[in-house]
Amino acid sequence: MKLLVAALAALVLAAPAAACAPRASQAYLETRLVCIQCHTTLDESNSTFAVEMKNEVARQIRLCRTNSKIIGSMVAQFGPAVLSTPQTHGFDLIAWVLPIGGILLGAAALAFGARTWARARTGETVDATESPVLTPEDDQRVDDALARFDD
Repeated sequence: MKLLVAALAALVLAAPAAACAPRASQAYLETRLVCIQCHTTLDESNSTFAVEMKNEVARQIRLCRTNSKIIGSMVAQFGPAVLSTPQTHGFDLIAWVLPIGGILLGAAALAFGARTWARARTGETVDATESPVLTPEDDQRVDDALARFDD
């Protein structure tokens, strides 16, 4: 009878425990959040404030909150400066668009420059198999210069 009561109690208590399976990751959150005092990610900081933030993250994980809800509560409490990377919407989107736009603009400038340079060189092509023809004056100067080395 005791075994049956214990099994029934385990089944009754298993449902709330299963509903509250921790889905958030302490390690993930510590890389996404920044210590407000030292401005480094929580996984790299050991300041007292960072330790308090880590403890708060762990407390919220125990309350079965998701990664996004924990990050949202930290942003609500400390502002967007607590995020290690800029958000991908609103004004923060500029932090993602400007570098990518700069890279694309630089690549386009390089391609245009290379194309222009290649076109300019095609008009000046010289056949490498042809030797340049020296004028009689140039030929005499070369002979005189070489003669100085024979002495």
